[in-house]
Amino acid sequence: MFGYLIKRVANALIVLWVVTTITFILMHSIPGGPFTAEKKIPPAVQANIEARYKLNDPLIIQYKDYMINLAHGDLGPSFKYLGRSVNEIIEENVPVSFELGIESVILSIIVGVPAGIWAAVRRNRWQDRVINFITTLGIAVPGFVLAALLVDILAIKLGLLPANMWRDWTSRILPVLALSAMPMAFITRLTRSSMLDVLGQDFIKTAKAKGLSQFNILFKHALPNAVIPVVTYLGPLTAGILTGSFVIENIFAIPGLGKYFVTSIYNRDYTVILGITIFYSAIVIFMNMLVDLIYPLLDPRIKLGDKEVE
Repeated sequence: MFGYLIKRVANALIVLWVVTTITFILMHSIPGGPFTAEKKIPPAVQANIEARYKLNDPLIIQYKDYMINLAHGDLGPSFKYLGRSVNEIIEENVPVSFELGIESVILSIIVGVPAGIWAAVRRNRWQDRVINFITTLGIAVPGFVLAALLVDILAIKLGLLPANMWRDWTSRILPVLALSAMPMAFITRLTRSSMLDVLGQDFIKTAKAKGLSQFNILFKHALPNAVIPVVTYLGPLTAGILTGSFVIENIFAIPGLGKYFVTSIYNRDYTVILGITIFYSAIVIFMNMLVDLIYPLLDPRIKLGDKEVE
């Protein structure tokens, strides 16, 4: 177990280094810089600004300095938000993004898993067809399109819910619905497919032959095996929801990390782009590691490390 964790942590550090390096190279390969868009700046002034942030150093020196600072947990200063560091921006705004993301993940699970089970139990009946139709729409319609429709219908035309901001619980309903629609639909389909596969296995037929109730068969024997693909999906799902919330946050004027990431791309705020990219990459890696650790709890046959499922 300990050796497995050490190996995973080492691999995680390598992946973070690769992501950081590629992002760094791509950013500096784009023509221009964080201060080239400023109007009527004398060349001497621009040279002083670039010297202050060491942007006039050779690229390899900039890379070396950034990696040294990163190793000490310093993501650097923002080039556009004067007097603020990237660490401060993430620390102040990530709780809102996390709150929105966690609420969306929870809604996706508590709706998607039961709906998938119900669709599997009622296979080829009208309930299954209705659920499949709804999930198809949920997967096909992009989140930002759904967000615009929700705002137009529920907020503007009907006036039932606020259209933006992040105040009380009513202001959270629309962004959470818009963000969770696609993963909710995907979890429903994944649960249905996995449940149908498990329900056709021999041990389920044996449980039925013993006269066990449908409730025990579904939730005690079938669900722990059927939920493994869903747990696998939760790692990238959580990271995808958090990063996918960037557009949703801008639509609903939510004060999260989304606005900083989007504006930093337009402004070529190198350190903010790098810092948020590294931050969310670390989340993806951590969630995947967490999923691997949860596997043995769901199925004792699964062992961590080099051992395969028996």
